[in-house]
Amino acid sequence: MAPFSMFLALEPQLRGVWTLSHTDSGWISAAYYAGYMVAVPVLVSLTDRRDPRAVWLASTTLAAVAALGFGLTAQGVWSASLFQFIAGAGLAGTYMPGLKLIADRIDGTLHPRLVAFYTTSFTLGASASFYAIGQMQEAFAWRTTVAAAAAGPATAWLLIRAGLAPSPPPHKRERSARPWHTVMRSPDAMRYVVAYACHTWELFAVRAWLVPLFVFVQQWHGRAAFASAATLAALISLVGVPASLAGAELSAHVDRRRLIMTVMLLSAAASVVFGLTASSPWPVVLAAGVVHSVFVSADSAALTSGLVAVSPPESRGTAMAVYSTAGFAAASAGSFAIGAMLDLLGGQSMLSWAIAFGIIGAPNLVGAVVLVRARA
Repeated sequence: MAPFSMFLALEPQLRGVWTLSHTDSGWISAAYYAGYMVAVPVLVSLTDRRDPRAVWLASTTLAAVAALGFGLTAQGVWSASLFQFIAGAGLAGTYMPGLKLIADRIDGTLHPRLVAFYTTSFTLGASASFYAIGQMQEAFAWRTTVAAAAAGPATAWLLIRAGLAPSPPPHKRERSARPWHTVMRSPDAMRYVVAYACHTWELFAVRAWLVPLFVFVQQWHGRAAFASAATLAALISLVGVPASLAGAELSAHVDRRRLIMTVMLLSAAASVVFGLTASSPWPVVLAAGVVHSVFVSADSAALTSGLVAVSPPESRGTAMAVYSTAGFAAASAGSFAIGAMLDLLGGQSMLSWAIAFGIIGAPNLVGAVVLVRARA
C-alpha cells in the first residue's frame, strides 16, 4: 500500500509544480482507481482458476514499477495518470486476491473477524502511506519520496514469496462454467455490489481530497494545526481501523444488513457535517473528520464479509471481481467528480467544500435503500 498516496499526499505541491487545475488533479486521482477497475475483473477472476499467490506476486511487481516510474519520469497530467493507472492495476491484483488467498487456505466459512483484520490492512496501509510520504517530502525532493515508495510492494513481494507456499486453487472440479453469469444473477450478491460502490465513492473521494481540504483550512485560518496536512489525513484515516474491526464484530452478532444500512445513513450525515465545519476552529474540523472517518470505515469489513457469505464458493473469486470493479469504478468517478465540481464553482471556498462533502456522502442513501431487501 506504500504507493497509495504518492499523488494524494503531494497534490497541493504538484498542483503548483505542474500548474494543475482541480479537474486535472481529479483525473490523476481517478486514474489510480480506474487502473484497479480495469484490471480487477481479469486478475481476481483468475484466482478461481490459478493460485492467488502467483497473481499477488506479479501485481506487487507492477505496483513497485509504477511508483518508480512516477517518481523518476512523471511530468504532468498524462504521465502521472499513466503511472497512477498502473499502480491501481497492481492494487487490483493484491487486495481482493489476497483475501481469496486467505479464504482458500481456511476450512469453512471465512469469519467476519478474519475479513476485518484483512480489510483493515488496507486502511493501515493507506494511513501509513499518507504519513510516510508526508514526512519524507519535508526532507527530500518529491521525486525521491515517490520513488522510495516502491520499497513497500518490493518488501511485500519478498514476504509472500518466502513465507507462503504455493497452493492449487480450491474448488477446481466444482468451478462454475459460467461464473460471471452465476454472480450477476444473484440478487443478494448484486445488492452488496451496489452498496459497496456507494461506500467506495465516499471512502476514496474523501481520501483523494482530504489533504487539499486541510491545506485550505490552514490557509483560511492563517496557521497550521499541530501537524502537516498529510499527517492529519493519515491520522484521520487511521481511525478507520478500530471502526472497521468494531463493525465486523457487531456484524457477527447482530443483523448485518441492518447494521450496514444504519452506518451508511450516519455516514451520509457525518459527511455533510464535516463539509460544513471548514470555517470552524481546528479542533472542530478534526473532531468532525474523526467522526466521519469512523462511519466511513465501520461498514467496510461488514460489506465484504456479506458478499463472501452470499457468494457460492466456486464463484467467489468472480464475485469479488464484480464487487471490486463496481466499487473502484465508483471510487474513480467520485474522485474526479469532486475536482470537476470545485472548478465549476470557481475553486476552493467554504461553499464549494460544503457542497463537495454533500456529494461525497449522498450515494450512501442509495446503498442503504438497496440493502433493504437483502436476505443476509
